[in-house]
Amino acid sequence: MNKAQLTEQLADRCSIPKVRAATYINTLVDIITEALVDGEQKVTISDFGTWTISQRREFTGHNPKTRSQIRVPARRIPVFRAGKGLQEALNKDLT
Repeated sequence: MNKAQLTEQLADRCSIPKVRAATYINTLVDIITEALVDGEQKVTISDFGTWTISQRREFTGHNPKTRSQIRVPARRIPVFRAGKGLQEALNKDLT
């Protein structure tokens, strides 16, 4: 499912225009992004999941085409961990 499909589903389920649904989705994504960029250690939506930031250290990698060494800079990456409700929903049919 992509963002356009998600927007359509939200609009249908809430009986709102697609433009308003897109605004809601964009606002939610912006709020989560801003919180993580501004230093929040985690953003949690109960029973759905938690976004956190993980630090990756600098390391020396290799260019697969030229086999030359390259420096990969330190960076922060987002990590999502599914919540209990999402995990149970995904595994409901397996038990």
